[in-house]
Amino acid sequence: MNKCLELLNQLPMVKKITEDIYLLSIPVPFGMVQANCYLMRGTNGITVIDTGVYSKEGMDIWNRIMGMGIAIEKVVLTHYHIDHLGLARWFQEKHGVPVFISSVGNREIKRRQKKGYADYVISLFKQHGCKDFSPLVTEYDSYIYDFEPDGIFEDGQSVRLGDEIYEALWTPGHSADHFCFYHPVQQIMIVGDLVLDKIAPIVLIESHHDVNPLREYFISFEKVAKHSVSIALPGHGNVIENVYKRMEEIRLGHRHRLEEMTAAIKDEAKTSLTVSEEIYGKGKALKSSTHLMATITRFIYLESIGKVKSQIIDGALFYSLVE
Repeated sequence: MNKCLELLNQLPMVKKITEDIYLLSIPVPFGMVQANCYLMRGTNGITVIDTGVYSKEGMDIWNRIMGMGIAIEKVVLTHYHIDHLGLARWFQEKHGVPVFISSVGNREIKRRQKKGYADYVISLFKQHGCKDFSPLVTEYDSYIYDFEPDGIFEDGQSVRLGDEIYEALWTPGHSADHFCFYHPVQQIMIVGDLVLDKIAPIVLIESHHDVNPLREYFISFEKVAKHSVSIALPGHGNVIENVYKRMEEIRLGHRHRLEEMTAAIKDEAKTSLTVSEEIYGKGKALKSSTHLMATITRFIYLESIGKVKSQIIDGALFYSLVE
């Protein structure tokens, strides 16, 4: 195994984090451009944290790694988004590698199997003033979500990654099923898409289960802040050495946008689409649906803390300040 891991260092897409953890960067043909997968060394083989998107390029990279003689014991998923779960079924079917996901994640993949995701998001955006929107649905969606996980984990449960025991921490916000994994002795936390080094992760509404995801996101930050973390391993971009500072930067960014939004509706009620276009630029809310989604989740949060109120006008939600 040691000799095989030495070979990993020769691959340009692999970076050594510790003696037992390697970062593998998998290209993504949309959004974040690349995804971080982590290889956790163990006596029985490598534990893979997230697989990358379903693509020939991704499969070729993994086949190359396994072709070096590196045994993969299991796959463990931080959350169910396609750039993290994409090759889970492929690992399971083609290579007999067991796949583990949280119980909440299992609920989400079963929901995706029913193919109601696109309709829900289209309806959500229409409710917030956008009548012309098509969410990203790849030709592989029906394949990648159609599998049964081999194991389930819960919040607070001990999970073995490689030879080390990590605590599974449920940290919703970016997705309803998002999990981090924490090693208390080494003070390492795998943070997935909860915290990224350069950009603020999008906070999403993806089903009726997502009642107030921004509030959940802030609570997840508080949960992480209770742990001593020396190294945070994100789902995209660079390793984060000061996760507390980065979380505060993200929090301040949300606070700035929340203030912009309340200022935008000071004189009249507006939809999320209108406010999003005023803040980000006309047309950008549609070109980048993340802008509109961020505005929607922030308005829901503002209403939950009593800063704004909503009313339905001509079938769309309009927000105004609470006097």
